[in-house]
Amino acid sequence: MIFSSVNALECPCKYPPAIQTALDWIAGHDVAHMEAGTYEIQGKDLYVMIQDITTQPAEVRRPERHNDYLDIQYIVSGVERMGYVPYTGKETVLEDPEGKDVTFYQNLEGETFVDVAAGCYCIFFSNDIHRPGCAAGEPGSVRKAVVKMKQSLV
Repeated sequence: MIFSSVNALECPCKYPPAIQTALDWIAGHDVAHMEAGTYEIQGKDLYVMIQDITTQPAEVRRPERHNDYLDIQYIVSGVERMGYVPYTGKETVLEDPEGKDVTFYQNLEGETFVDVAAGCYCIFFSNDIHRPGCAAGEPGSVRKAVVKMKQSLV
C-alpha cells in the first residue's frame, strides 16, 4: 500500500509510468465537476471510476482484495477512512464471486486504518487487503476517483 498526497513535495523516487499516467490523468481533469461514471484511459487495462458515496461504519464495509487490478483511491472531497492489512493467504474468505476480480474477507487480524482527506490517495496492490468506504467518525459524503489498473502494467 502507498499513501500519499498530490500536495506532497515531489519525491526523487518515481512511480512506474502507468501509475504516473493515472495520477496525471486525475490532475489534468476537473474530477470535482465531472459526471459520476467510468472513463477509459487505456481501455479496460486502465480506467477511472468517478464515484459519489456516503461512508459507512467500518463494520458494515467488507475488506477486499483484487488479483488482476490494482486500485488507486483518490479522494476529491470529504474524508474517507480506509482499512489495510497485508495479504498472507491465511485470511478467512467471506465471498469470492466467480468471474469477478474481487475477494471479500472477514475476521482480519492487525488491520490498520488511515483517514484519507481531499487530495490524498492510497494505492492498493494484489498483496493488500483494503476496506474502502469507511466513515471517519459520522457517515459523510465523499467524491472519489478510483483508478483500476491491470497489475501487468506496473
